[in-house]
Amino acid sequence: MRAILFFTITAIFWGLNFHLAKIMLNEVRFIEAGFWRYFFGVLPLLVLAYKGLPSLKIIQEQFKGIFLVGFVCLFGFNLFFFLGLMNSPAINGALIVSLTPALTILFSNRILKTPLERMQLLGVGISLIGVLYLILKGNFSSLAQIEFSKSDLLLLVSSSFFALQNVWVKKYAGVISNRNFTFLTNLICMLSFLLILPFIGMEPVLSHSAVFWLSAIGIGFFGTAVAYFLWNAGIKLTSANQAGVFINVVPFSTAIFSVILGEQLFSYHLISGICIVLGIFVMRR
Repeated sequence: MRAILFFTITAIFWGLNFHLAKIMLNEVRFIEAGFWRYFFGVLPLLVLAYKGLPSLKIIQEQFKGIFLVGFVCLFGFNLFFFLGLMNSPAINGALIVSLTPALTILFSNRILKTPLERMQLLGVGISLIGVLYLILKGNFSSLAQIEFSKSDLLLLVSSSFFALQNVWVKKYAGVISNRNFTFLTNLICMLSFLLILPFIGMEPVLSHSAVFWLSAIGIGFFGTAVAYFLWNAGIKLTSANQAGVFINVVPFSTAIFSVILGEQLFSYHLISGICIVLGIFVMRR
């Protein structure tokens, strides 16, 4: 039950991230937005972890897992996701990211040798139907009109990185504490954004609005530090497969925040939410 709570809270925060990121992207490019997100995410994680950081020897021994999750998964996901969205419709991105639970089960089977279970596949399928229903606004006939391009391949790569993150956290995060593993992986992601910034330029810090900084702090603290800490803790308590299906809660959470922020609620929001929750229940069974 703790893992379910952790995954649900994380999915809610990640749903809010889309709205906060949209505010930030009105003032900066996505590389700079990614840097500020992880900068404000690393700071609270540092406060949480600095007293109990592992020795340099232990970090060196566990560096492979830390690097794979921090650079390949966190940084790679963000980079390929935004690059893909630059020339691809948002609906394509949402559809492709919704494949993450299925990819997680596949990678878990290949890397962790986790057996494929019919109830897991059934739960993923039910949740996926709910996500599709939400994305297509209750009109499945519009699915046939969607066209895929090379940019969608970048989105598929980003979704694969996210699925690998779930598996590699389960594989590599057992030796050092969750707070230290979360801090070190997010630190590597932030440094990766920092290395790219000189090549694309950076807006003057004083030119940003107060709303930008509030959004950056919010997406950093809640949508990054707290979210990844709880997500990794949940994976360590259960499995990568159990975590993967909760990704489908994110678009539903995004839709709920849209309603809170003044957008209209439609019947397809409720129907999709029921399907997503039902899929999670079936998978847990």
